[in-house]
Amino acid sequence: MHFNGLDLNLIVALDAILTERNVTRAAEKLNISQPGMSGALNRLRQYFNDDLLTQNGKQMIPTPLGAALSVPAKEILATVRSRLAVQTRFLPQEARRSFTVMVSDYAATIFLANVLRALSVEAPGMTFDLHQYADLPSEALEAGRIDVLLGPQQALSQNHPFKPLFADDFVGVACADNDAVDNVTDIEAFLAMRHVLVRLGGSGLPTTDATFLERSFSPRRIEVIVPSWSLVPHYLMGTQRIAIFHRRLAHDYARHFPLRIFEIPTTLPAFEECVQWRASSRGDPAIQWLVERMETHARMLDTVSA
Repeated sequence: MHFNGLDLNLIVALDAILTERNVTRAAEKLNISQPGMSGALNRLRQYFNDDLLTQNGKQMIPTPLGAALSVPAKEILATVRSRLAVQTRFLPQEARRSFTVMVSDYAATIFLANVLRALSVEAPGMTFDLHQYADLPSEALEAGRIDVLLGPQQALSQNHPFKPLFADDFVGVACADNDAVDNVTDIEAFLAMRHVLVRLGGSGLPTTDATFLERSFSPRRIEVIVPSWSLVPHYLMGTQRIAIFHRRLAHDYARHFPLRIFEIPTTLPAFEECVQWRASSRGDPAIQWLVERMETHARMLDTVSA
């Protein structure tokens, strides 16, 4: 099919090339040959009269026009996929779909791993590309770079549907032989201890606990800042440091690390993990099925924790 002289199949290639910024990886993503993808890029360059991607050292970077085309290409594909999905009967066992999911290592560890373990049996043709948190996760969803976002409500976009999955609260964690936590009787003493802080994304997206404490109390004594929750235990071992953890994750990691879990001497805001998808995917039965399966596993998570 062509539109104004453009083979619409090239939109798929355009999206892959602008996403991967690498012809070989784009070819692998679409399961075509590298020469075939190079040919598609040449045809796109001729149509738009623009290089779309240019070499910058060892990297390929989009031209201004290439960058401007990235979001429209994803929106077109998302809309087409959603409309076509309505016309066909969705059978999880037979479905062949790939989903890009942005998720913190917290939710990836205590929740999503269990979901995908079950889906590997229920929908063996589905594949999942997990992305670490970006600085503005809602923008990644808006731009079509991801299909599904898992995160707290404050990280979500106001322009797209979402559903709450499960709640969690916060506890303090320390190395098992850190006796200093026995003397923590008030919030000031807690803040004065040596902390390991988690900041997500390239520019350090603040977590729920950090945002609350920074607004409500005097500054913590931050000794180490790490980019993921999974690194925290490694920087507690053999030290007098402490950290704030989601309760579920603390108990999960305590099975693998000698951790001491203790109550924080103040009440932090409730934390609710949610799932969000683009409004254009409302009619996509695969997305809706995936969300429903996540909801089911979230209820199972609460039952196990009760």
